[in-house]
Amino acid sequence: MRFIFLAAALAVSACSTIAAQTATPQTCPTERAVYALRGEPNASLRLMRTPHPLNAYSDLAARVTFEGETYWFAFVSSLGYSRNYVGRTDDPFEAARRGDAGEGAGEEQQEPEYNGSELVSFDTDFNVLPNVPQSGEAAPAHLLATGIGSAIWYSTPRRVLPQALWTLSGCDSAER
Repeated sequence: MRFIFLAAALAVSACSTIAAQTATPQTCPTERAVYALRGEPNASLRLMRTPHPLNAYSDLAARVTFEGETYWFAFVSSLGYSRNYVGRTDDPFEAARRGDAGEGAGEEQQEPEYNGSELVSFDTDFNVLPNVPQSGEAAPAHLLATGIGSAIWYSTPRRVLPQALWTLSGCDSAER
């Protein structure tokens, strides 16, 4: 009898652990969300709160890592009942370091490129979320931003990132 009770307790404990691990991404704060690109195991997208806001639309940036290279993106919205966009920018952490050190942002600091790279965020039921990602909110379950691929294509070195859906795959334990 004790053996059956112990086995049942271990099974419940294992199920609880698995449920906690799978529930974590669903309740992940946006500023710690990690996404995988469907069909491309060498690509990841990480949403991060920046030291200084890049613009008034979001306090986050997206760091895309692909084939050993890192690319940064910022978010913008045309407000109202409209569209959200993502555009290429420089590393916001390096820009903040230079600015905080009194070096200025430097001539090489570029404004985010908003060239029609639309961003669509979805919840777990694939309902469209109306706003660009913000810290402190639950992370979107999926992101569709096909313009990220063209921004990477026109970078050096030129790389081909497939156009696909980014799916929430994890939640980093630290913000940076």
